Amino acid sequence: MKEEKNEVKNKKINKSIIVLPIIAIIIIASFIFYKIYIDKSYQIEEVTQFSYFKLYENEKYGVIDVNGNILVEAKYDMLTIPNPSKAVFIGYFNYDAEKGEYQTEVINDKNEKILTEYEQVLPLMFKDASSEVPYEKSVLSYKENGKYGIINFQGKKITKAIYDSIESLLYKEGCLLVKQEDKYGIINIKGKEVIEVSYESISADGYYDEETKYQKAGFIVGKRQEEGYRYGYINNNGKVVLEVEYNEIDRVTEITEENEVYLLAFKNGQAGIYKDKDEVIKHAYEEIEYNKKNKLFIVQKNDKQGIISKAGNRILEVKYDYIMISDENIIAEKENVIETFDMQGNKQEKQNSTTKRKVEKTNYYITTNEELSGVVDKEGNSIIPTEYSYIEYAFSDFFIVTKDGSVGVINVRTNEQVISNYNVIQKIENTNSIQAIIDEPYTIEIYNDKMEKTAAMQNANINIEENYIELSSETERKYFDFNGNEIQNIDIFINSEIFAFVNEEGKWGFKSKDGTIVVEPSYDMATELNTYGFAGIKKDNKWGVINSKGEIIVEPIYEIEWDNPEFIGPYVKLNFGYGMVYYTKDLEEE
Repeated sequence: MKEEKNEVKNKKINKSIIVLPIIAIIIIASFIFYKIYIDKSYQIEEVTQFSYFKLYENEKYGVIDVNGNILVEAKYDMLTIPNPSKAVFIGYFNYDAEKGEYQTEVINDKNEKILTEYEQVLPLMFKDASSEVPYEKSVLSYKENGKYGIINFQGKKITKAIYDSIESLLYKEGCLLVKQEDKYGIINIKGKEVIEVSYESISADGYYDEETKYQKAGFIVGKRQEEGYRYGYINNNGKVVLEVEYNEIDRVTEITEENEVYLLAFKNGQAGIYKDKDEVIKHAYEEIEYNKKNKLFIVQKNDKQGIISKAGNRILEVKYDYIMISDENIIAEKENVIETFDMQGNKQEKQNSTTKRKVEKTNYYITTNEELSGVVDKEGNSIIPTEYSYIEYAFSDFFIVTKDGSVGVINVRTNEQVISNYNVIQKIENTNSIQAIIDEPYTIEIYNDKMEKTAAMQNANINIEENYIELSSETERKYFDFNGNEIQNIDIFINSEIFAFVNEEGKWGFKSKDGTIVVEPSYDMATELNTYGFAGIKKDNKWGVINSKGEIIVEPIYEIEWDNPEFIGPYVKLNFGYGMVYYTKDLEEE
């Protein structure tokens, strides 16, 4: 019995010996996961509401709020509002021409100096400054003892001031390029090191998707070596994928499948393809081009072309002078002889030069034979004859066709040309509607999803907003839903108190929701109330401003060339792009 008890005890001990290492492994694995993924993750802040705006007066800059009240008088040579939802403004003054630097100070919405404990606080401006808010929106850089670190908008230090410089990284919001002793690394906006400071160059790979924007983009890193620059690749979590030993590296950004990073890399002048660390196509080619539609690589060697699949399997030998891939066929030319293959590389018995391109979400195919196009169904029956110089799918059963310089629309279900003889016909992007253009006089016509004409306006422009289409000129404005049917402003601007209208004499005024006239129709044009409760009124080619109660803020005195100006209080918005947006009264006639 005693021996049996000892045996049971030993079994329990042995189980404990096994269990303890397993627990330890789980803990270690969890820690590693945290350090690699969670610890380096960050959230890009979205600005959903603008509360502060740059003011320009007498060649100086200040700040106004949503009501047009001056919060910071216009006294600075330059001014930045890194996040328009936060009361942190950076003013620039006393330019030093020798150093090429301004003095700066940070002020809040009470015109008080803040963050004064730092030598200098600066915004981190995007290198691609096309956005209206071209700055990192949750962090600022600060200077201390000649070095730089980052702080949040409350002034709390995120990193120590240990860097020679800190910059935003092109196409990688949330990641910052830091420099120490002529070497570069990457930290994120939480201050976590993503890439150690040891490279001569770092750039984002340019990968983008709608959901996560540039967050899944990785990094191409470079080091200077005896034979010249060499490059490697590090993924978005900071893991080294390819060592620094390549002449050139580019990500195949057309491959958007989750967790699939394909890299085009040149080594000794020869191109190859990697899927993460794994070599898919050997370094043996002058060029490699990816066909996204059919997930195939066209490779070139000694001026001859072939095809290799995404998995690295050879589809066509590298022996053709020219290769073109359509939806269903591969057209390959060799010594002026054209051959047709399927996507597996099987030669087709019936050889022709016609290419087929499937129209997404339909059973139609656009075919092209030499220089003419047509449409067939999935059985190959002709739907639109091959006699048009260009064919483009619009929506439903409608195709836009071009023949002899004239553009029209064909309904393939009835085989009828329902619109014809226009100079230009275009589908209005992301809608089921058409705009048709006549050159003389310049006129835009709108057709709905049934190809019924719903509007015609001379000298007009089209704007596509979040939930409607706007057709406007200097004297007219109409609204349409995404099916091309006209809708009313009262159905669009549901939070507005008054709405622009035009009477039979062509004069504009404003009505309330119940149709009561609030502003008599005496103006040549008017805008709708904007988000901030202001609208423009035009008379004798000059613009003024009213508020949501119909009260005149500024009589029509501004000479403005565009048709739909935007105002906050007495100030008009000027947008020069690249982040150069401000409000001013300096358009007032002397």
